[in-house]
Amino acid sequence: MSETTPTGLGISKLDMKKEVFIDSTTGESIIKLGDLTFPPRKVWIKTFGCQMNYHDTERILSHLKNLNFTHTEELEESDLVLFNTCAVRELANNKFYSQLGEMKHLKKKKGGDLVVGVGGCVAQTEGKDLVKKYSHLNFAFGPDTIDSIADMVFRTYAGDDKFAVNTWDRSSDFSIETKITHGSPQAFVNIIKGCDKYCTYCIVPYTRGRERSRKLDEIVQDVRRLVQYQGVQEVMLLGQNVNSFGKENGERISDLIMALDEIEGLELLRYTTSHPYDVSDDLIEVHGKAKKLSKHLHLPVQSGSDTVLQRMNREYTKEHYLGLLEKLRAAQPEIVISTDIITGFVNETDEEHEETMDLLRRAKFDFIYSYAYSQRNKTRAAKMDDFLTNEIRKQRLHQVQALQLEIQAEERKKMVGQEYVVLVEGFGHMKGEKKWKGRSNCNRIIHFKAPDDEVNLKWNWVKLKVTEATALSCQGELLEVQGRRPTSSKIQ
Repeated sequence: MSETTPTGLGISKLDMKKEVFIDSTTGESIIKLGDLTFPPRKVWIKTFGCQMNYHDTERILSHLKNLNFTHTEELEESDLVLFNTCAVRELANNKFYSQLGEMKHLKKKKGGDLVVGVGGCVAQTEGKDLVKKYSHLNFAFGPDTIDSIADMVFRTYAGDDKFAVNTWDRSSDFSIETKITHGSPQAFVNIIKGCDKYCTYCIVPYTRGRERSRKLDEIVQDVRRLVQYQGVQEVMLLGQNVNSFGKENGERISDLIMALDEIEGLELLRYTTSHPYDVSDDLIEVHGKAKKLSKHLHLPVQSGSDTVLQRMNREYTKEHYLGLLEKLRAAQPEIVISTDIITGFVNETDEEHEETMDLLRRAKFDFIYSYAYSQRNKTRAAKMDDFLTNEIRKQRLHQVQALQLEIQAEERKKMVGQEYVVLVEGFGHMKGEKKWKGRSNCNRIIHFKAPDDEVNLKWNWVKLKVTEATALSCQGELLEVQGRRPTSSKIQ
């Protein structure tokens, strides 16, 4: 598997002899590369956006270990600050710019020793401008250069900062090895990158490039390694459009799922994100055959209006989408479907908005992610004349969300009395009580109380019985702690 990608940096720390020695005064391990020494340092990283960005963050942290960096959650103690950005959602964008601006105060406080970098989709399109605008920003880098992050950090510590790298990986094969640093039994595994759809509202093809898939056999070996040597039990397959996986190699995601289904020790398999146009009959069939495949599918529809879908360049109709749901539910009666909705797309009429409301009533989604349309530069939609106001967009968003909550409440009632085996992810406090939470096979979070507040249930499989379910919350009763491996033959 390839460990590097072309960076255009002109240097590579991988070409230098690496020496490790112990500081006689502090007893710390010091890494020496060329003329530079790297004592133990700490990196703080803020991730915005989708699962792909979180996957990229894992890779970044893994690479930085080679330069003696360890991850910290405490911003004040960091030596290196990184932002992994998202250009898709306006809210994430605004939060990033606000936090980047605030870094100048921390940099001043640390006397200039703090290094600040920006990666991800915003850096791909605006990296050069960011470096010019923010005097405290040392470097910026696009998503296709993350595997060269150590080179960029080396370059900065060598004194050559204020640069932006947004080159594309031009190698003929897309080959990577999944890197995880968090120590949990869950892992994101990238199977395809880029997108060829060019939806008129979306900037992803311009920030992550064209579609390119890994080879099926490489992914199977990658997941098998994660399961056998790193204790991974739950895998999420990632891509901007996973349903397009393997087209250039004569392979299919349905075949990949069935191959992964055979891996001993892997308990649960999920995938995201799907494009309805590429949901094939063989993939639908797999939802009824694969024993480890989640009974949840996130299938973004964006709108219930055919005319809006045309303006979005989504390549399917409302009835085609509803037909897919019918086939999926026939293949796997227990499946739950979630989706994305954009309200107030360019020139959306009242009638077109009502078509989306009708879709919600007919589809009966388990939950939705909903957003008011916000313009993105460099997309085709940004060039369209638009008479809608943000006020109308927000009104329609509130209508969509209110209707969905009614539907969701009815759908979730069916959970009461049902038993689920879930992997415990952590705990929080609800109304003063310590509550653990786990995610069911069908991706529903269930909160529950343990008999002993001191017991640590994190990353244990537990059997729960749902006692209460509302549109936004599910409460359960703990029936059994099964340990670090599930004992039930069926994970619901």
